[in-house]
Amino acid sequence: MLNRLKQSVLKHYQGADYVLRRKATTLFYFCLSFVALMPVFMLIYLIWIPHRLPIALPPMLAAMVVGVVCLIILAAGKFYIAGQTLAVVTFGIIAGAQFKKLGGEYFTAYSTFIHLFAIPILIVGLFGRKRYILPIYGIMVATNVVFFVLLRPRIDGEYLIAAQVGLMTSIISMTLATTLLFLLRNIMDSAVVEVEKTNASMNRFVPTEFLSLLKKKNINEVGLGDHTEQEMTILFADIRNFTGISETLSPAENFSFINDYLSVMGPIIRENNGFIDKYIGDAILALFFTSSDAAKAAVEMHAMLQRFNAQFIDGIFPEIRIGIGIHTGRIMLGTIGEVRRMENTVISDTVNAASRIESLTKKLGSGILVSGASLAQIPGDDYKVRLVDVAQLRGKTKMIEIYELLNPVTAERRELLLSYADDLKTAIHAIKEGKLDTARALLQKCRDICADDGTVLHHLRVSNKMQILKARNLNN
Repeated sequence: MLNRLKQSVLKHYQGADYVLRRKATTLFYFCLSFVALMPVFMLIYLIWIPHRLPIALPPMLAAMVVGVVCLIILAAGKFYIAGQTLAVVTFGIIAGAQFKKLGGEYFTAYSTFIHLFAIPILIVGLFGRKRYILPIYGIMVATNVVFFVLLRPRIDGEYLIAAQVGLMTSIISMTLATTLLFLLRNIMDSAVVEVEKTNASMNRFVPTEFLSLLKKKNINEVGLGDHTEQEMTILFADIRNFTGISETLSPAENFSFINDYLSVMGPIIRENNGFIDKYIGDAILALFFTSSDAAKAAVEMHAMLQRFNAQFIDGIFPEIRIGIGIHTGRIMLGTIGEVRRMENTVISDTVNAASRIESLTKKLGSGILVSGASLAQIPGDDYKVRLVDVAQLRGKTKMIEIYELLNPVTAERRELLLSYADDLKTAIHAIKEGKLDTARALLQKCRDICADDGTVLHHLRVSNKMQILKARNLNN
């Protein structure tokens, strides 16, 4: 029951920063205490000091009402309004109860309610705007002085001394409470700024999407071994021949080069609803919730690469090419390591397959390769594709169809490659079936149309090698 009420009242604060969530939770319990504890106090008065109940009953009932009202305001997402309303109404209740005593029991006026005058200051300091602390302090002090001035003509002797002491004690307690609140709020504000800076820094190392997948609100809740399993699309991007490129650059130039490259590729992944799990040197391992987002990001990364290379046409950095592999499947995402050193990672055959599909881009001379599992989830009219291999990836027993996304190439080149896509597909399946003569004839036909097609040349080399091995086996 209590949990359902709490979730209902605090639903607007689930996405708020940590400090506001905790303050809203504290205010919830504080207001709830007004509602729950007042009947208990009424019962104590009724049993123990019933003749005082008529005096105490009105402010107690008022406290219950304000508790309910502030819970309603808090549930509407107005945290500061709820806190300030609670402070102002609490002040009104205390002041009203205090001035009511002037009509009768003024000798004991300072012994009952005067010590409660600091409560509204504490409430507004903890749950209201900081700029309202001094005004509420001034109002409380002025109210106390007015109360003493009205009380003064009616008392003398020891009662007057007691009232004077009560006045000074009340003002001193309110002053100390105000000073303490200002110091506390300054510390809290500084701490919040530092926490936000730390969270922003942590988010650069641990993606917020990673926390969401683990159903964690912040990095502090993540523990060793936390994990989740679901279907996602993996994008693996790598710079071609980066080792050779890096050897021509100094260490400082290497870092500058790779950071410049990653700084233009990272935003493309985020803009397409993906997130980067890790950088592996010059390689990027990114995760997407849909294959279409991954494919769109891959095409945009190739378009960005052309602009990136154009910036360094003067030879500061060498022109680069990238290969991208995309595969969809079940993944295990979680934390590995030990208690003093952990990191988030993805463990799955899907990741290995995406990496190996990317490695095929070098052999086939392709920019973007997509597995059949990923392509099946991409709308057919969005991309131009052709089958470029049916591969048994290293360490796998199942054959995977691999397609090339032709969107990054020019329209003329794309039309040329698609003109013999059916012959290429037939040749690839013929190689897998051992029909080498048929495959080679089709591949020769494809090469006559486009002599520099890396995919055709690769399969020609494969079929020639297989033909030679077959001939050797027959001779033996």
